Amino acid sequence: MPYAWQVVPLAAASHFVLDSLPHVQGYIEVEDLKTSEAAFLVADMGLGLILVGVLSFNNPAGELMWLGALAAILPDFHHILQVLFGPDTLKKYHNLHMKFHFKKDMRIIPGFATQILTIFLAILFITRFI
Repeated sequence: MPYAWQVVPLAAASHFVLDSLPHVQGYIEVEDLKTSEAAFLVADMGLGLILVGVLSFNNPAGELMWLGALAAILPDFHHILQVLFGPDTLKKYHNLHMKFHFKKDMRIIPGFATQILTIFLAILFITRFI
């Protein structure tokens, strides 16, 4: 795979690009983490793991897909540090990250519709080009 070195930077950069598209945000208040918010995070993460598992199964580029999936979620890792060490942890990075986010609240149905469309297009891209 001659372009394997591009997986990590492109996956991390795609996170910021995709954050700018309308979608259900799932904002988490680190000062007051609710059970429903934690359940949303677990469900979101579980769906992502299932999708990567299905797409990478018996695929010669499977390891690169897992590497890309990990690199794509790394830009959100600061949320875990904020939960553990307080909301001011990595505040400058958090503010920079939030500049990329779609600014309006999305209702559930349109928000999920844009996410499903994005997932469908990503699967189409992966199965066509990888």
